[in-house]
Amino acid sequence: MIKEPQKGVSLVIAFLIMSVMLAIILSITTILFSQISIISNMGNSVSSFYASSSGAEKVLYMDRKMIPPGASRGFCSICSVCSSDDCKDCEPSDDCDVSPCTSCQIKYKSVFEGRTYYVDSSITPDSQNPELSNLIIKVKGDYLDTSRSVEIKSVSLTP
Repeated sequence: MIKEPQKGVSLVIAFLIMSVMLAIILSITTILFSQISIISNMGNSVSSFYASSSGAEKVLYMDRKMIPPGASRGFCSICSVCSSDDCKDCEPSDDCDVSPCTSCQIKYKSVFEGRTYYVDSSITPDSQNPELSNLIIKVKGDYLDTSRSVEIKSVSLTP
C-alpha cells in the first residue's frame, strides 16, 4: 500500500493557491493606492492653478476698473486701492506714478481658503513704439504641496 505519502498534498496546494491570491490582491492594492495619490494631486493642481488665475484676473480688473481720479489706468495704484487683506505686503516700485502710469512694478500676495497666490507684475513702455506699453503679469498659485504659475503679456496704447 503506497498511498500513505499523499495525505498532505491538498494542504500544500491550498497554501500555494492562497499565496497566489494574496500576491494578486497586494499588487492590485498597490496600483489603487498610487492612482488615488495621483487623483488627489490633480485636484491640488487644479486648485493652485485657479489661485494663480484669480491673481492675474485681479490685476487686470484693478488696472481696467479701479482707476483713480485723474489717471488713465489703475495698475499703478493697486497697492493704495487694494485692501491689506487682499494684497499683503504690496510693494510698488519707486517709479510708480499714478498719473501717466507708464513704468511700474508691483508685487504682493493674497491668501484665501488655504490657497495663496504671489503676484509680480510690471508695466513698461514699449521699446519699439513709445505709444504702446507692455503689461506683464506673473502669478504663482499654491495649494497644499502643489504650485502652478500663470504669465500674461499684454500690449496696450499709452494714454
